[in-house]
Amino acid sequence: MAKTRPHKLEDLLPQATAGMQMTPTSDSLSTNDRGERPRGRLGDPDCPICHGIGFYVKDVSIEHPDFGKAIPCQCALPKIQARRKREMNALGSMEMLERMTFETFHPEGVGLTPERRKTIRAAYEAARRFAEHPQGWLVLSGGYGVGKTHLAAAIGNEIIARGGAALFILAPDLLDHLRASFNPSSPETYDELFDRLKNAPLLILDDLGAESATPWAQEKLFQLLNHRYLRRLPTVITTNRPFSALEARIRSRLLDVDLVEHRRILAADYRGGGYIDNLVELSELHLHKHQTFENFHIPQSGREDLRQNLINVRNAAIRYAEQPEGWFTFIGKSGVGKTHLAAAIANHVRMFQPEVLFISMPRLMDFLRATMGANADLSLLVRFEQIKEAPMLILDDLNPRMSSVWAAEKLFQLVDYRYLSRKPTVYTITSSDRE
Repeated sequence: MAKTRPHKLEDLLPQATAGMQMTPTSDSLSTNDRGERPRGRLGDPDCPICHGIGFYVKDVSIEHPDFGKAIPCQCALPKIQARRKREMNALGSMEMLERMTFETFHPEGVGLTPERRKTIRAAYEAARRFAEHPQGWLVLSGGYGVGKTHLAAAIGNEIIARGGAALFILAPDLLDHLRASFNPSSPETYDELFDRLKNAPLLILDDLGAESATPWAQEKLFQLLNHRYLRRLPTVITTNRPFSALEARIRSRLLDVDLVEHRRILAADYRGGGYIDNLVELSELHLHKHQTFENFHIPQSGREDLRQNLINVRNAAIRYAEQPEGWFTFIGKSGVGKTHLAAAIANHVRMFQPEVLFISMPRLMDFLRATMGANADLSLLVRFEQIKEAPMLILDDLNPRMSSVWAAEKLFQLVDYRYLSRKPTVYTITSSDRE
């Protein structure tokens, strides 16, 4: 007669465990057959909690978030931290950034306006929250030397100090490591290395956008970030590039507000002692810093209609400066005060919105042409994107009749983008007697 096939769990268990002998874990770990303590364990052999393993599992219900998790034991934390640091430092840069902690960061900055101080304080608090509960993504953006790397490293150092693991690596270095793994003498294969990067408990990717823009490099970065995006793995990213200058697929991931917290820092360069921003070298506002609404000249005599026109235009400019939304255009003959009022708007707005770009049309075109040179520090694409994305743009002496097809096309692209994105923009246009 054939055996009846069991259908109940209690029928299956006796068969599944037949011939197996269960031994208490603590006894099997405490000594070997010769009565010696096993070597290579992270914990204290006499620890009553982990019995020398270095980890333990909490006795909790299956619904508990800690169910099945290996919890580092207190007796093993020093060894665990040292081992994780060795593993991560072999690839990343955390060892060189040990001094960058939350305690050594200055969240109020030095000599900042209230608006700039607010942005650096907000980034600091976001980094502290992320270090306490590393979930989702944190993106820190801003100019060179504003503290992005310091805060990112502080997150990594804080987590490592608590026994966690963090991999800190510059985007260009990451790609160099991947290329080197193709070498037959590499201690780690490409697949092994890429898997380690993709699944790092915490990945801190510094200076995204500084890498070479080759198709291979862009594809590898996308594969890495997309893997972590789909699995919601904790990730910190720093960049000094506007999102619009990043690869489109990566940009779409960074714009997911359900996963990503983005903090932009407007501050002084910690390393240079002065304000450094990507647009400062381009802006001409410093040449117009004394042009304000208060010293705008309105004649006390002459034609009353012209005088009243200047008063009306000035008052309209003041209202716009108080709430800069949409576009404001000054049209008039040379010398009537268009540039003065445009600069007055910029100087007023700059008190609460630091990133104001004031530039004349001739200088803008000269600057864009210079970016096409072999020695340019940033490409035309990146520079043009920075100008298009400026939170506040004042374009002085706009001349729709450009001297070249290239210049006319660039002007159209800039104006069209500002129009479609509805970004605050001020133009001055000189009219002739015939217009």
